[in-house]
Amino acid sequence: MQPLPLPGPPGPDCCSTSNLRNDTTPPRIIIITNILHEGNNVLKLKIEDESPLKLRGINFTQGNKNIETYLAKEQNQEYIALVKVVPPFTEIQVRAVDVNDNSARLVQQIKVENWFNMIISSITNNPIWKNTQSLFGEYR
Repeated sequence: MQPLPLPGPPGPDCCSTSNLRNDTTPPRIIIITNILHEGNNVLKLKIEDESPLKLRGINFTQGNKNIETYLAKEQNQEYIALVKVVPPFTEIQVRAVDVNDNSARLVQQIKVENWFNMIISSITNNPIWKNTQSLFGEYR
């Protein structure tokens, strides 16, 4: 996996304080999204570090293909990526390197629900459906 670089190098005053120069802790990667649906999804994650990041990248599996995609910065050290996935799961690989060359890598499998099961589940978990069942009793 080759990480995508951030736009532009960090400025010369980014790491001038001794705390940032002495940072030896690797970034902490947390995937916020815990379930995906078949097709296009927005994957949310967080990369926490004391120092600015100089590299970040994300790969995911789509069936038996490995795909690299862009990791866009949001707010508060949060990032998003557009991923197109197929059931039953996808493997997400995230890599981050800070300006002090501390690196972290996270590999995580996330369950992918197919649309048919999601629709059936939303119908059967609907309060109207449950109330109708209680009026007529359970079919056996």
